[in-house]
Amino acid sequence: MSVPLPPYRPTGDVVADKAHWRTLVRAARRDLVAGWTPEHRAGLARALGEAGLTHLDRYAVSTGRAGVAGTTVTAYEPMRTEPPVDGLTTALQDAGVRVLVPITLERPRLDWADLADPDRTPLGEGALAQVDLAFVPGLACSRAGVRLGQGGGYYDTVLPRLREASGGAPVVLVLHDHEVVPEVPAAEHDAVVDAVLRPGSGVLPVPLV
Repeated sequence: MSVPLPPYRPTGDVVADKAHWRTLVRAARRDLVAGWTPEHRAGLARALGEAGLTHLDRYAVSTGRAGVAGTTVTAYEPMRTEPPVDGLTTALQDAGVRVLVPITLERPRLDWADLADPDRTPLGEGALAQVDLAFVPGLACSRAGVRLGQGGGYYDTVLPRLREASGGAPVVLVLHDHEVVPEVPAAEHDAVVDAVLRPGSGVLPVPLV
């Protein structure tokens, strides 16, 4: 069981507030996953896969496609304390979706590779033009959709480029259930997402209530 994150109380120093909040969220994540059994993790992975695939299917149909087969998304390979998004990427690939994952370059640049490619051959930033929907990582999110990231600036840099290159692909942030909060420390450059995917509630659009 996760412990709810405390209310954000601004100090006037956003940089320090972000550092403090990242420490809080990472500690809460370590405590959370320490209590997972393999069966529990597998259940969360299935829940993310089912909800994410359903959301992509509805979006694909709304844009005139017959379904998800042949669509392209971004996702990522999760760290131990992140939501088990490997359940989502497996479900997407099984449904015929092409999944692009980031390759870290010199900060704050990302390249992209096909998850199905074991060599992770870099595709270049031009691959973003092919993206239909982006599943992205983060640490927390405000109810208004402001994303708190890990602090590297990678996604704050790439998401505006992705939206422009793809013609406005929606961005879905993947979080643990307790990581949507009323407010997070934020600066003007911080990315705002379109929806949040969590194991317990599926995909919910921003603003979250």
